[in-house]
Amino acid sequence: MGFASGRVSFRRYHVQGRMPRRIDDALITRLRNNAFGTSTEASADGVEHGWITPVHLFDTAFDTAKVSAGRFLHVMLRIDRLGPPANILRSYRRIEELAVLAASGRPTLSKAQRREAKEAAVDRADKETKTGAFRRITAHAVVIDLENSTLYFSAMSNAAHERLTQLFGHTFDAKLTPLSAAEVAARFAEPAGLLEAYHDALPTHLVESPEGAAETSAAGDQSFLGREFLSWLWYELETGDGTLELTPDGRTQLPTEVAILIDKTLQLDCDYEQNGKDVLHADGPTALPEAKAALRMGKQPTRMGLVLAADGDDYALTLDATGLGVRGLKLPDVDEPQPQARLEERCAHVANVTAILDNLFATFLKTRLGEEAPALREEMRAWARGEVSSESSAAPLRVAR
Repeated sequence: MGFASGRVSFRRYHVQGRMPRRIDDALITRLRNNAFGTSTEASADGVEHGWITPVHLFDTAFDTAKVSAGRFLHVMLRIDRLGPPANILRSYRRIEELAVLAASGRPTLSKAQRREAKEAAVDRADKETKTGAFRRITAHAVVIDLENSTLYFSAMSNAAHERLTQLFGHTFDAKLTPLSAAEVAARFAEPAGLLEAYHDALPTHLVESPEGAAETSAAGDQSFLGREFLSWLWYELETGDGTLELTPDGRTQLPTEVAILIDKTLQLDCDYEQNGKDVLHADGPTALPEAKAALRMGKQPTRMGLVLAADGDDYALTLDATGLGVRGLKLPDVDEPQPQARLEERCAHVANVTAILDNLFATFLKTRLGEEAPALREEMRAWARGEVSSESSAAPLRVAR
């Protein structure tokens, strides 16, 4: 279960607070105290949640061997939803109505009889719910990089996010901050001395706005930097040689460069919410005529399939622009025979690929929020119009390093 095998999808969070830096008895005790089934309070919305081990859905016997993989903690968030599906409730109600009709011999029900039938159906469903008849169980993987205060969560839904933040805060007395495009950009801008430019930045559009079009980004919402990052990647790869340099940051051991291919998936949304969206699934989707036409119509990428190759490792994934969520990440093969060592290496690959993506995003932001921003904007607009291509003799704008 979880990150141990196959492709992985996740959202990232920064852990802020007194989170333990290593897996010890105190941490295991916290997990046990907040394991699924330990709460005696009934959930008002019919949802129960708690921690389980990655072994199986019903394992709450936590110990270090089950949840540790080097510097990574690997657990599962189990969420149970209690209550009958709507179609079953409707069927129970109809059963009650037909029984009343048969007993009364009347062709129709009165308003009071319909109300009583509904109440009887709800009562029946509630009784069956208490026996577990309508329990819907889901489990989502949670990996915490204890050294780097980063959490990876395999669920993408906001509902699961709410359960995670609630349980995590109660368990560890710590706070989770989603590492969205806006949040990651702010974290880069502050130490780089670009925080004012970050707050003042307005969305860049690759074509002139249509007559009467209004700006769709809310004031103070810098999430548009995510879609501009994907547009920049497309521009850099198409006008360059398909390889981008990585900037040493003094904290992570990264390769000096990464080869990138846009592949399989490309979703483009209209900046002005006037022309809908295009979703392309193909090998090399940016080469399709539909992709270039979408750019000229004022659309930018909001989801992009990428293949990254660095230091002999290949990663294939789909990147969401706004939340920087990673979907369907295919990791390099791991030959390690021991399960925990294999899991540790796979988690290290997850951390590595996100570090590469963050580094590329920082390279984009250095130009986007710096003095070269106007030049970058004009070059990308010319590229979107088809005036700059891979055959062009004009070199693409590069960030000074």
